[in-house]
Amino acid sequence: MKIGLVRHFKVAYEPNHRWMTSEQFNQWVERYDLSDICVSAFLDGDVKWDVCLCSDLYRAAKTAEIIYKGPVIKTAQLREIGMSWTSQSKLRLHYYVWQMMARLAWYFSHPSQEESRRETVLRARQFIDRIEETYHQSNVLIVSHGAFMKCLTQELLRRGYKGKRPYKPENGKLYAYVKTN
Repeated sequence: MKIGLVRHFKVAYEPNHRWMTSEQFNQWVERYDLSDICVSAFLDGDVKWDVCLCSDLYRAAKTAEIIYKGPVIKTAQLREIGMSWTSQSKLRLHYYVWQMMARLAWYFSHPSQEESRRETVLRARQFIDRIEETYHQSNVLIVSHGAFMKCLTQELLRRGYKGKRPYKPENGKLYAYVKTN
């Protein structure tokens, strides 16, 4: 069994202002989730994928439809880890700082985030369980998002799959994992 992970193509949305309040950051996240993608070349490594599953967010679904020729199965289980900042701050920070703080809040399971780190890890485990049970003899292509791909990768490696563990998954790049037992 081979599992291929792909982060969606780059999103074609930049903020109007890079320095923003917490409310502007939350609005930027909402618009980012609805934005189109910049299509680029995709190298599939000459693997014949039997099935493709993807996040139901637009950027991942559109990427999957471009790179996979066949029906695509969309699921909320592959969605990106949510990011938000609940306290209303007039302090203007660079949006990268807001992103970093939101990810740290998630990492430490701060109640400000809609999903705790523990819940995310459980979601990744349940998804890989589903893949192994349903598609155990197939090559499965998965299109998801950067932060959640890290959780999926960690779970695959924990289960004995072999493959590269990217520090920051690149947009539109295939990361292949093979079970070796």
